[in-house]
Amino acid sequence: MFQQIGKKPSLSQQIVDEITRSIREGKYLPGQQIPTENALCEIFNVSRTAIREAIKILSARGIIEVKKGSGAFVTEVSVQNASEILNMFFELSSDTDLILQTIETRQLLEPQIVREAAEKRNDKHIQLLEKNMLAMQRCPLGQKKKEAELDNEFHRILLTITGNNVLELLLSPVFSLMPKFKVNVFAKPADGDLEAEKTNMLQHHGNILKAITVQDPDAAEMAMRKHLKDTWKNYQKSLIENPKASKD
Repeated sequence: MFQQIGKKPSLSQQIVDEITRSIREGKYLPGQQIPTENALCEIFNVSRTAIREAIKILSARGIIEVKKGSGAFVTEVSVQNASEILNMFFELSSDTDLILQTIETRQLLEPQIVREAAEKRNDKHIQLLEKNMLAMQRCPLGQKKKEAELDNEFHRILLTITGNNVLELLLSPVFSLMPKFKVNVFAKPADGDLEAEKTNMLQHHGNILKAITVQDPDAAEMAMRKHLKDTWKNYQKSLIENPKASKD
């Protein structure tokens, strides 16, 4: 039998699409209230149930904000809520392709970030990185979640040094997702050697820290490229040998 094609979106999704289009066209501005449920029922000639479902979808996507007793308002655009929306997208997506593409994105951006970090760093930044390295060294091998968070923190510190808010907005969701990926993928490494994996990561971080400390952008960039290339290979190997890891 043939499968049905061109399936028409549900009523609620059509309403979502129309309200979203109106916001994009500037008919409703950030902070402005959209029509009430009753008004939307009349506008779209649908039941209150369809309107409420559409409002829930728009709210979940961060497009509108529902204020109890006041109504629904177009969400104010800010770095914070934009980051939250991206975080939600990444949290809901955890397939193999996303994991590898996330690392590829880091390969494109982090070498330049670490170059700037090497140029802009101050003594306080070095102290933060050294403190992170010490905590990583002392982290027990079995505590993969804590280790993943410390690994993530090291890269976040480098990003903070640049002072670039746009980069923080773009990469914050990526960094937020990495501990989850690492715990799932490396909870049981293919080679079974937790210590070797940790030693390898510490060596990469140590090379990056050394280059930043002496303010050598070229060496910092090279160290980061090697680190992320190694990370990509390790993830790819683990995902091939343990394909269910990305879906846990």
